[in-house]
Amino acid sequence: MKMPKLFILVFVVAFIGGCGKKEEENKETNLVTFPVKGEVVAIDTVKKRLIIAHEEIPDYMMAMTMPFRVKDSTLLDAVQVGDSVQGTLAVSRTESWLESVNVIGFGEPETPLTAEEITFRKLFKVGEPIPDFSFVNQGGKRVRFSDFRGKALAFTFIYTRCPIPDYCIRMSDYFSRIQKALAKDERLSNKWHLLSVSFDPKNDTPEVLLKYGKNYGADFSMWDFVVEKESVIQQLGNGFDLTFYDDEGGLIAHNLRTVLIDPKGNLAHIIKDNEWKPDEVVALIQKLVN
Repeated sequence: MKMPKLFILVFVVAFIGGCGKKEEENKETNLVTFPVKGEVVAIDTVKKRLIIAHEEIPDYMMAMTMPFRVKDSTLLDAVQVGDSVQGTLAVSRTESWLESVNVIGFGEPETPLTAEEITFRKLFKVGEPIPDFSFVNQGGKRVRFSDFRGKALAFTFIYTRCPIPDYCIRMSDYFSRIQKALAKDERLSNKWHLLSVSFDPKNDTPEVLLKYGKNYGADFSMWDFVVEKESVIQQLGNGFDLTFYDDEGGLIAHNLRTVLIDPKGNLAHIIKDNEWKPDEVVALIQKLVN
């Protein structure tokens, strides 16, 4: 689940200064490693991810359920849902992945959900208008989607306490790069806008969002950081199949969505997960504007 003075370096420095953990530092990547122990709750062979309900990772993350990427897909073949595992989590300035996974206890796969237990969501459709949601931005000002009518609007979902370099931190870093790229093109002046939508209203106050945005070099005339009560963000997120919920240790388990709206207010693109590059979104925005 990255900006002037890369925000992730704050975490890396903290890791290096900690004690009682297994770590490995590389001068080029600032790579550190942490022990992970927990129970496998799902396996995604397509995206090469192992979802683990893990114990606290000292000096890094409280106990929660988290999807971990693996570079070696054979690691997925050695585990089953319900297994207790331990392994090594590698974290660099830009990504994280499981280097090793070992089964320490075998479990039974979870019983599949019944049809009655599955919640169906009303998804927003590409080409159709987006409801005019309202938020409060980093300056305490109320803003609405309709305020950006006539511009290409790109928004993503984050929360400022997210510790994973390839989740919220990556989204904010990517939006920082998108802002810089678009700002250089005078032909696009005042024809686009960015939003980072927090799904953590308990902690992400306007003051917190203001400080967070400054850490990423945000020009608030082009890029707003917004929040609203959880029920509103939940309604918005549901339309894009975004899931987020409180997990152990006060953190939030979530997936990722990045959305583009055309100048007429219609949904243009939904980008899932984090397997995309800033240049791709810049090109989509340029196409929507032109």
